[in-house]
This record gives sequence, C-alpha cells and structure tokens, in this order.
Amino acid sequence: MSKSVRALTLIVTGALTCAALSPGALAQSAFSPGSSGSTGSSSASGSSGAPHRPADPATPWTKDISDGLVVNLIGDVLGPGISNHVGVMTGDLGTMTWLGDGGEFAIIFGDSFRGATFGQGDWLSPIGVIAEMDADGRIVIKRPLNDSWQVEQLVNYSHNDRGLTLLPSDVMNINGNLYMQAMWNEGVGNVLRTQIWESTDQGRTWRSIATIPTSYLDGKANLITWDYDQANDWVYMMSSEFKRNDDVYLTRFRPYDIDDRNKWQHYSLNSDGTGSWGSRITPILSDRVKAGEMSLRYIEGHWVLAMFNAETMAIEVRISKEIERDWNEIAPANVVVSGFGGWGEAQSPSNFTQLYGGYITPGSTLGNMDLVVSQWNTSNNSRYMSTQFNVQGLDKFFGTGTPEAPNARSMMRTLDTSVGNQDVIEVQQVEVTPAPEVELAESLTDITIVPLD
Repeated sequence: MSKSVRALTLIVTGALTCAALSPGALAQSAFSPGSSGSTGSSSASGSSGAPHRPADPATPWTKDISDGLVVNLIGDVLGPGISNHVGVMTGDLGTMTWLGDGGEFAIIFGDSFRGATFGQGDWLSPIGVIAEMDADGRIVIKRPLNDSWQVEQLVNYSHNDRGLTLLPSDVMNINGNLYMQAMWNEGVGNVLRTQIWESTDQGRTWRSIATIPTSYLDGKANLITWDYDQANDWVYMMSSEFKRNDDVYLTRFRPYDIDDRNKWQHYSLNSDGTGSWGSRITPILSDRVKAGEMSLRYIEGHWVLAMFNAETMAIEVRISKEIERDWNEIAPANVVVSGFGGWGEAQSPSNFTQLYGGYITPGSTLGNMDLVVSQWNTSNNSRYMSTQFNVQGLDKFFGTGTPEAPNARSMMRTLDTSVGNQDVIEVQQVEVTPAPEVELAESLTDITIVPLD
C-alpha cells in the first residue's frame, strides 16, 4: 500500500523538469516538503520583496491580492507537532466536506509521507483525516478518517517506479454518504482514467462505483469539483483537463445517477449569453484561464468557485447567485498569489511561491472564508505542504450583501489583520539525491494498468 522514497525517483526528476518549464506546471500531490509546524499568521495588502525574476510588463501573473480583502496566513495543516498523532506529517491538496452536524469534517490529501520532508517514509495517496475548527479558527486534525490509529491509503493499491499514484479531485457528502473522485496518474499529469468511490460509513471504507475513461469529454472531465444542491436535487460539477492549460466546463446530474455518466447533462453557452443543458458542452470559464485545482461550494445561496489559475499564478475566487451562466463575466478576487519575491522572501498571501490547490473549508461564509492552499519548492524539495488561509471581505467585493448568521463559525474569533510573524513558514533546505532506477513488478489490487499509446 505504501512505498519508500526510492520509488519517487522518476516523479521527482520529472517534477523538477516540468518546474523548469512552468513554475506551476505540476499540480496535485507533489509540491514541496519539510513542514514548518509553525502556527503564526500574517496579513497582506501589497506586494512584498523584490521580484525573483525580471519584471515583465506582459506577464499574466497577478501582482497582489485584490483590494478590499484581508487575507491571513493561519498556518500549516500538517507537520511536526501538528499531525504526528495520525502518522503523517507531509502532504498536499486537502479537499474537504462535512461529516455531520457536530462540526467535524473530512480532509482528503494527495501524495503524503509519514516523515517530515518530501519522500521521507511511506508514500501514501489519497489519505483522509477528521478535523474541526478550534475556537481560534484553526483547522485541528483529530484522528484518521480510516479505522486505524494512523492514516492509511483510502484505496488499496501499490505505487510503482513509473509514478503510479491516485490523486483526489474532490469529495462531497450527499445525505450522509461520502463520494470521492480521483485520478489515476502514472507520472503527474499523465491521467490513465478517473474513478468514483462511495463511503457509507463516514469515510472508514470505500467502494468503487464508477470508472471513467480519459476519452470522456476529451479529457475535460478528469479534474473535477462538485457540490450538491439539495433544494433542487442536482449535483453540479465543474471540470477541466489535468494539464493546467484548459478551460472550465459545467455538468449536472441527479445524485442517483452519479455512477452513470450517460445520464449526465452538460451546459453549453449560446452566442447571446444564454445557455442550455444537453449533450453538447462549451466552456463556462475561458478568459485568461488555465485551470488547476478547483473547489466549488454552495454557500449562503451563492455558488463559490475557488480555483488555482496557472495563467495568473493565483488562487482566484468567483461568486455567483446562479451557476448556469457565463462565468467569464465575473471578475475574480485574487486571494493568494505567487507574487514576485520567490523563495528568498518571506512567504505570505502576496508571495506564496509555487502555490496550487485552494480548497474551501466547511463552515466558511462569504464574508469569512478559509482555504487550504498547497505549496511545493520543486527546486530542492525544501517545502511541500498544505496551508490554511483566512479571507475576509469577499461578500463586499462581490456585493452579495449577505449578513453573517449570529451563530456562524466566523463569529467565533477575530483575526489579527496586522502584518504578522514573517517567519511563520520555515523553509528547510534539503538536498535530494535521486536514487537509481529500480525495476519493480508491482502487484496492484483492484486496478489494471493499461499501457498508453
């Protein structure tokens, strides 16, 4: 079920190659090691530090978080002193869903390691934990999602030296049952197929209910995010190809048709801005977009899309009352950006180098939203982590006018909006020496790997 760092040789080598071509080219699972374990916070209202590359007037990169927002870096979700008790300290991604009415929620991570640095100890993906928000608004991991004293892979299979790994896209709760979609990758970005699993016991065990080939929608349904609109009894799914180079598409289906893609309906836009549901599909979001990981949630009567955009190197948030629309009309709020300071400058919401992910935390409101954002220093693997941010002011930015509920989770604390401890993230330099290639005949459980053409 797990594998040591030797099996990561090809992945790390390929990752560094891709990183040289594009700072955010890789995606899920594999962006940087060595968690700091620190828990300070910082806020950002302007760019920090000198550019780590020559300023280019034509660059599409976002220079700063959007005006009017207050963004706080809360701290790492994993790491020494934070997640030792569940047997994992390094990982990325972190999509989340409620488990019930008691305040607990599930977090699903991608490629993760038991050690405190990238590649140290068992290699696991995907894994899950049960967490909750404490009185100070921090995500606190309580116990493994699986039924064990330490986290284990949620799906039983073995990684191999070709880089086989299962990367989660999203998880949702429909009437008490959990549904997880994930992508089989043999080398990050090389998707073999996707699969949907169901758990009827709060995430302790999972069974496969559907396998979807990459040919479906020409691969534009590989990387997905979804949420259930209980009032209208539809599951809405936004999707893209897992290449950080494509548009965003919209699909819907009834909960009981989640395992039958032949009954899924796709949204297409007309030239006059109207749209319709059927077998035809066109992008709903394509302007200045190279879609990475996405998180779609229905919050306070609004559809909220948080997305890593590789075009702008920022975590962007868009909010709409209606989901059936042209999302290009919505100017995004930039909530965490890669910035221009690079790894040599303090890491903050305005300079969160080599970022990706961006998952909305359960209990978030439009005015007070928490996100989990990943980060990976691919040059030396000195950082690889999922980190919590708090964003205030999106309701005013988008003019939603939605009042905070008196008992909302966001009312539980008041965050310090001053510039906090710039040493909140300690970047540890770790030299990674690739191990020699090892021929390995892996025996895989419940899966069949089909060679690519």
